[in-house]
Amino acid sequence: MHILKNLRKIPFWTDYYRQDFWMRRRLIKLNRPDADFVKDEAKQQARMLKYCRRAFPDFYRFYGLDGSEALKQYPLISKHDMRKHPELFRTRYKRWIVSHQATTGGSTGTPFGFEISVNHDPVHQEFLWKQMGYKKGDRILCVNGMSLPESRTSQNIYYARLSDSEFPYGSYALSCLYLTEDTASYYFAFMEKMKPAYLRGYSSAIYRLAQYVRTRGMTLGFVLKGIQLTSETTFEYQIEYIEQVFHTKVYMQYGHTEAAVFAFTYDESHKYRCSPLYGHVEVLDEKGRHVREGETGEVVVTSYSNFAMPFIRYRTGDLAEYGGTKGAVVTLNKVWGRTQDIIYTVSEEPVFLTALIFGLHYHAFTNILKWKLIQKEYGKVIFRIVKGPEYTEKDETELRESFWENAGIETAFEYVEDLELTKRGKSVFLEQYLER
Repeated sequence: MHILKNLRKIPFWTDYYRQDFWMRRRLIKLNRPDADFVKDEAKQQARMLKYCRRAFPDFYRFYGLDGSEALKQYPLISKHDMRKHPELFRTRYKRWIVSHQATTGGSTGTPFGFEISVNHDPVHQEFLWKQMGYKKGDRILCVNGMSLPESRTSQNIYYARLSDSEFPYGSYALSCLYLTEDTASYYFAFMEKMKPAYLRGYSSAIYRLAQYVRTRGMTLGFVLKGIQLTSETTFEYQIEYIEQVFHTKVYMQYGHTEAAVFAFTYDESHKYRCSPLYGHVEVLDEKGRHVREGETGEVVVTSYSNFAMPFIRYRTGDLAEYGGTKGAVVTLNKVWGRTQDIIYTVSEEPVFLTALIFGLHYHAFTNILKWKLIQKEYGKVIFRIVKGPEYTEKDETELRESFWENAGIETAFEYVEDLELTKRGKSVFLEQYLER
């Protein structure tokens, strides 16, 4: 039976590698000014919707669909829908595909478990690394939130081996969970020994590494060819600071474990291009209408890569500024972060916190090691800050005056020795306690 089970997977693998080969050839043209992927995306979309009609008949019956509808006629789907009606999202062809369980959403306090098939993320990662100048033999160091056993951390070992290959995620992971003033020297000792050509990981963690380099006047014994920031909202002040300290270019990647969007920055504009071979991207307002260029809305995606569950018009909960579509390539001027990252004025008007931070450049940021905001009352937020050595009262005044002048928000300040990260090592940007 074990042999028969594996034989059933052969059609899946055959199609997977054929798709990989086709995508690798097409992705080469993605950054060209005249890139035209209209026919390619139409092919991918028709292929996925045809499969979904056969694989998820209960989904189609429940939503009153017959499979002839255009994509924009499909309903918007959320994590809540998938939790409430899991039976609608189970494929009839599970035994024929290669898939595994995954979990995401831990940073929002509501983890979401789902099934994901082997997808085309690796070939897209390969494309992005080549855009960054990667050559065979270059070392990639991943900076993430990996939990390490006490047997290692008690010896001041804060890294772990990921694989024998550098490509595409790096052979070693450096865990930011244990990065403090006392442990920083061990982190850099490992980096000096490894001599990576690239760093890849959380924006907040790599920003903190840059702060240690600058505040201690360190000179690194290796040269970085590039830095890739992933998994967290990235602010312009972080990009500028990281590039100045490490003397290299920062690239950003935006995507999800659900395998429905692969977006990346490619030049100094820091605008994201979304691969039309990986999934379809929409930016919608609160009424489900597509926003205009320059407007901000929620990112809604349709996967062309995940055959285990129907991620069709899936609401990500992320906000982005729409930058237009050309040749089926969607541009996102900025990715703001989650729709949950909203604070409220005393009159209960919403303020997109990430937009407020993105739109203004604060000198105070360079003097803050860690920070997050807490809102318990309308019209007021609390800054909880881990101060850097050069932080002064002027930095507090700058933040207080700016939040009041630009959003009508009062501020209070709490100074702490450290801030907890999520279990995955991510920074929590906002704790929202208002009942709405």
